[in-house]
Amino acid sequence: MSAIRRKTANAVLRTYKMTLSPAFQVFGAQCRHVPSCSEYCAECVSRHGVWTGGWMTLARLSRCRPGGSRGYDPVPEKADPTPVWAPWRAGDWARTERPFPDAQPETN
Repeated sequence: MSAIRRKTANAVLRTYKMTLSPAFQVFGAQCRHVPSCSEYCAECVSRHGVWTGGWMTLARLSRCRPGGSRGYDPVPEKADPTPVWAPWRAGDWARTERPFPDAQPETN
């Protein structure tokens, strides 16, 4: 059953990337993070499963907006164990800047 859910999630993501994503780019909207939110979602679902990966993606989408974070934000290698009754704990909800690995620190 898990393989069916992952395939369905990946099909939905592919459909989004082929239809809505280009439409948003026409209007100047683009992801504030690297990798893009749809790539992040695909990797989360393939690495951590639909349930945990979905919550991680929801947290990422909440940060990808004006006033949210931006920068390099890779998918965690391992997800922290979360209880079934508190799945939101899987996501990183902090709205802090995420510098790129090769970025130079700012000097004042």
